[in-house]
Amino acid sequence: MNQQERIQAFVEEIWLWYAKNKRTLPWRDLRITDSTERAYQILVSELMLQQTQVPRVKIIFRQFLKEFPGIKNLAAASNKDVILAWRGMGYNMRALRLRDCAKTICRDYNGIFPTGMQELQSLKGIGHYTAAAIRNFAFYLPTPCLDTNIRRILHRTFVGPESPDGTWEKDDAYLLQIAEHVLTEACRHPTYTTADWHGALMDFGSLVCTKKNPQWERCPLTRRGICKASYKVPTALQRKKNSSEPGRSVGSVFIPNRIFRGRIVEELRNASLGLKPEEVGQRICEDWSPRQHKRWLLELLQKLCEDQLLQKKGQRYILAS
Repeated sequence: MNQQERIQAFVEEIWLWYAKNKRTLPWRDLRITDSTERAYQILVSELMLQQTQVPRVKIIFRQFLKEFPGIKNLAAASNKDVILAWRGMGYNMRALRLRDCAKTICRDYNGIFPTGMQELQSLKGIGHYTAAAIRNFAFYLPTPCLDTNIRRILHRTFVGPESPDGTWEKDDAYLLQIAEHVLTEACRHPTYTTADWHGALMDFGSLVCTKKNPQWERCPLTRRGICKASYKVPTALQRKKNSSEPGRSVGSVFIPNRIFRGRIVEELRNASLGLKPEEVGQRICEDWSPRQHKRWLLELLQKLCEDQLLQKKGQRYILAS
């Protein structure tokens, strides 16, 4: 089977699978007629899905849209309003990036979402994948993109399995070329759109071509002999070594500073009058010791203030206004 034949067979099988297994997620409501409204909801969902599991996003996504139903509502929100609405998500800087992105669109584009990749990627917090997702799902502009699921499907199908340590033989630049050829073929379908295609790939990756224990026995790509990785994926992927992320050990467990940052913000969500450093330390550290940990905590608090998540008011710290 040459490459073009593999592409055609791949697209055909994914479309057949999608017809039987189509799912509807709250941010994939393509019935929304206003393209900026669609783009806004997709932007919110994409930033929420960074570092957060789908079940939690499903709940908070709806709550967030009740609080900020449109891009102008979000653009006008204070840091505090956005951080409070982000409760339960973690990685709170995402909330401020999202609000700042809304501000830029309202200021520079009169509240109308830009459609070009260059304009979208110039917005704070929007990289290649998020920009492409907005074009595909909001504007139906065919744009090759790679998320975790799409990368895994394309590499296993057209290159081969990942290495035992979870790394890939080919980089994203190579896979994006394949994604473009595949997308061109997929868009020949008389009914489905680029939004359907990318939705199909994401669903297929999360249900069949999974990272661990892929469902080869019910995989149409395996049955037809299209996927180069079938039965070759390492059964137990080795874990990559932990990065030298700043943090400290609590007992025998190493906890990164980003976890402590999240705990600090969460505690201050519930403290309208703010907290003194000593109170913060007692609430976020099981082993709190002013002598050992005060300097470390003050550095975290200072960085959170620099990131505009907190502000200092007298001797207390509160959510940034």
